[in-house]
Amino acid sequence: MIFLIDGYNLMFAVGLASRALPPGGLDRARTRFLDWLAEAASGRGAVVRVVFDAQGSPFASPETEHRGVRVRFAARRTADDEIEELLAAEPRPALVTVVSNDGRVRAAGRRRGGAVRGCEEFVDWCIAPAERPPVAVPPEAEKPEPPTTPEEMAAWLAAFSTPPRRRKL
Repeated sequence: MIFLIDGYNLMFAVGLASRALPPGGLDRARTRFLDWLAEAASGRGAVVRVVFDAQGSPFASPETEHRGVRVRFAARRTADDEIEELLAAEPRPALVTVVSNDGRVRAAGRRRGGAVRGCEEFVDWCIAPAERPPVAVPPEAEKPEPPTTPEEMAAWLAAFSTPPRRRKL
């Protein structure tokens, strides 16, 4: 399962970011957000890729990694543009789930044949207990029972039979 997440859209939806963050607050909030995503994806076999807006940045950033979460900043463009480009380049878009409440991003995911989850649905997935794979129990090898010999039968009958009681008259 691959999640392609509209970073700031999800951060604002879950309350980890607001317009009133103090200086440096956005960096700290983004790190907390990425830590939360890493914890949620841990042990679930999910690939999490987050795209953040970076319209004010003069340079494109290479995709980096934060505790297993892939992170990309869309330089001189919106995260929406970057997500659409990533979806267009995806060889197996049906394996991608786009996470955003933004109509344009959601439409792009549907057009490419991927799944789409709103931010609330994704949060529900994050906080739900991870399903544990079933433990495979090997079937017991069946051993054919050898036929009982007459001697064995006599020994069993002698050991477990009680002589009949005699009735007193």
